[in-house]
Amino acid sequence: MRARRLALSILFAVAIFAQAPADLKFPPLAPVRIPRIERFTLANGLRVFLLENHELPLVNGLALVRTGNLFDPPAKVGLATLTGMVMRTGGTRARTGDQLDEDLENIAAEVESDIAESSGEVKFSALSDNTDAVLSVFHDVLTEPEFRQERIDLAKSQLRDQIARRNDDPEAIAAREFAGLVYGKGTPYGCQIEYSTLARIQREDLVAFYKRYFFPANIMLAVYGDFSAPAMKARIEKLFGGWDYRQASVPQFPAVEDVPHPGVYLATKEDVNQTVFAVGQLGGVLRDPNAPALEIMADVLGGGFSSRLFKLVRTSLGYAYGIGAGWDAAYDHPGLFAISGSTKSATTTETLEVVRQEVERIRTSEVTAEELETAKQSSLNSFVFHFDSPHKTLSRVLRYQYYGYPEDFVFEYQKALAAVTPADVLSVAKKYLHSDAFTTVAIGNPKAFGQPLGALGAKVQPLDLTIPPPAEGGQSAR
Repeated sequence: MRARRLALSILFAVAIFAQAPADLKFPPLAPVRIPRIERFTLANGLRVFLLENHELPLVNGLALVRTGNLFDPPAKVGLATLTGMVMRTGGTRARTGDQLDEDLENIAAEVESDIAESSGEVKFSALSDNTDAVLSVFHDVLTEPEFRQERIDLAKSQLRDQIARRNDDPEAIAAREFAGLVYGKGTPYGCQIEYSTLARIQREDLVAFYKRYFFPANIMLAVYGDFSAPAMKARIEKLFGGWDYRQASVPQFPAVEDVPHPGVYLATKEDVNQTVFAVGQLGGVLRDPNAPALEIMADVLGGGFSSRLFKLVRTSLGYAYGIGAGWDAAYDHPGLFAISGSTKSATTTETLEVVRQEVERIRTSEVTAEELETAKQSSLNSFVFHFDSPHKTLSRVLRYQYYGYPEDFVFEYQKALAAVTPADVLSVAKKYLHSDAFTTVAIGNPKAFGQPLGALGAKVQPLDLTIPPPAEGGQSAR
């Protein structure tokens, strides 16, 4: 769920800060080019991608592991996150985390680990002169992490502090509660770490989680930078060729339950002078043939300074400083469609009513040729930025491979974006936007609302932001 909150947080940031001159012109698009990437697979199943680039004397690497916090046991939510934190900080069999810090600092290098929603990562970066030294550390962190207890305790303390502070930021609350309601708070996509789930996690759980998912046939390794591909291939074969650890194939990630949670939900915070909101539903999957049209539709609706919502809510009515919309198409499961932003407390209900009206308008009439062209150019330019350097291109190609996308997906998606018509936008808006089933989350002070939220025609349901306290002592909830 952390990745989903990040996506919503980015949408909030875009909604607040998206400002530019109305006459902004887009330069001609540079063509997307996929550089030559050498690929091979070791006998143990480790898949390797190599991309030479000699512009700078640097080398970078990423091990992408098929795992994620979606595999957390319900009673131990936080296990994957904790495992990803301590893989690196807990050191290896031969060296403690502090010793790794010192060794890496001496060669101006980094090795980091992390486990997110549907992937795990161990990555490194260094000067090319120090390639062998950083590869040695990277190998040890990936293949023999020690998970020392003192670092587990420290990581738990950091996560407990995050729990204690999770109600400090209204935008974070709105993103969290919206995602939790749309996905379902009892599902892997909507749950969150609590003091109780964290307390149940022991060192042996981290070791077992690591052993289940970190094996060669479950890992894709990409190395980019200033090296000779044949020499790098020989290094990797020497380092990882003897890692003959095997496990059963990893299962599919859990399916998303498409169970709408319609209604208006209010979290009362009397210490704020504006309302932060999120309105929407489940989004889609990137491989859906309609994803390009849905992306354009969302951009017309609330993609930035030239969008309908931004012009109306911020510029014409002056209700809000920022507002935005985004169709989040995840790689392997439905993302979220969200219209989010903030407004003056007194215009909370009016702003949400304008949002409803604009959703209905895009569902009932075609967008103009000018709106369509602006949205298409914006999306196409943003798309090209994913491939504007060899490093980004390798990362994107790796993700497509990881989630099973075809080799030519990037080019087909780009063509589909360019081919979207006004009729396509209207068709997908009618088919996919279900405003009567929208989830609306508002974080604000209802005493300062000009009109009560009930004027929207739906029962207002309170959101309980109480943080369940630790079982025994620990930090207090805020």
